[in-house]
Amino acid sequence: MSFFFYLCTRKPKEMKNCLIFTLLLAMLLPVLPMAAQQPIPNTLYIENTEALVDSEITLSVKMRNDIAVEGFGFDLVLPYGMSIVTDADGNPLVSLSEERTTARRTDTFGAAFLTAYRPNEAIRVIAASSNASAIPAGDGEVCTIRLRIPKNMDGGGYSLKMMNISIVDTEAHSYDVNKMTSIISIRGLSLGDANGDGKVNVADLIAIAHYVLDRPPLNFSTRAADVNFDCKVNVADYVGVAHMLGEDPTQSQGGFPRMPMKK
Repeated sequence: MSFFFYLCTRKPKEMKNCLIFTLLLAMLLPVLPMAAQQPIPNTLYIENTEALVDSEITLSVKMRNDIAVEGFGFDLVLPYGMSIVTDADGNPLVSLSEERTTARRTDTFGAAFLTAYRPNEAIRVIAASSNASAIPAGDGEVCTIRLRIPKNMDGGGYSLKMMNISIVDTEAHSYDVNKMTSIISIRGLSLGDANGDGKVNVADLIAIAHYVLDRPPLNFSTRAADVNFDCKVNVADYVGVAHMLGEDPTQSQGGFPRMPMKK
């Protein structure tokens, strides 16, 4: 726009035509197709995800790279109230993924895999090969992080920030990205929705059964599964959800209709 203004001031006789042309261009610009935003190459990222209050989820950390990678690292800054799940020894539950790394095959990355909490309440993850093994170019999951959503968390969208991202190629050259942000959408509980999929059906019965047998599924919500409000999840809650599924299907949340009784 400044260029056209310059022409108009330099050539007064053509001012009218220049002004018309400039106005037409201004009208066309909003409808001109915008160039598609290209993804950042050679970085780590987390896609937007959803979670239920009072539950645990597994975050998938992915790497997009066009060079062979021997190591990577990042800091993950969590929204206030969320926390990293830890094991019995207090170590963060962060694991290399078998999708792209050599985890559980040669252990060339697992031997040098480190996690540590940072002073800024972020978690730092560093992974590197112990024998010059490299992750080939591609795009996919390289590690997972187990995350806890507290029961008093308000519903809505929260920012997950990956900071100080660095991936290192086979020549020890570092590719750095300052920040990648994604959104984790938190939604409230529905009583009986034990598996957190937003509806109450037979899948919740199976989820409760697995929990009682000490095999809780991912995203299991003890708060939603405790349908009799006795602060524990057991066979009584299984029966309670079964009764919920026997209600009028037009009033239930995705449940199954009651089977007609034989006369």
